[in-house]
Amino acid sequence: MDSDALQRICTNNSLWALGADSAPFSRMPELAASIRAGHRFDAVIVGLHADAAETVAAWPGVQEAAGQPLPVLYLAHPTELETLQQLPSTVLSQVSFRLLASPVDEGALLAWLNALDLRDGRRAGGKVLRVGA
Repeated sequence: MDSDALQRICTNNSLWALGADSAPFSRMPELAASIRAGHRFDAVIVGLHADAAETVAAWPGVQEAAGQPLPVLYLAHPTELETLQQLPSTVLSQVSFRLLASPVDEGALLAWLNALDLRDGRRAGGKVLRVGA
């Protein structure tokens, strides 16, 4: 999920290159609607921009639609890291909070995907994820 079209394309291309299926969305309500329509996601990658506070505020709606906790990876361009100051401390202090710089390094993204596989008891490096980007 990324409100920036170019970043959505770049992240989606990286995921495809790593063998992960993905479905890009520009806003959290679109992602939540897709989940309510029956689409299943193993994890969500969220691009943070100037609208970071609004984006993160919509995350509980996605979790509610999923009916279970979804792993989330946040991406922010180095020039936009100051937007993290807009995020509630409850978000930043979560054990599961993960942030990578964008454009995302494919090695770091692969490590995150493999950690998801291992957490779920799947073989690392497999083509098993459907990730919303």
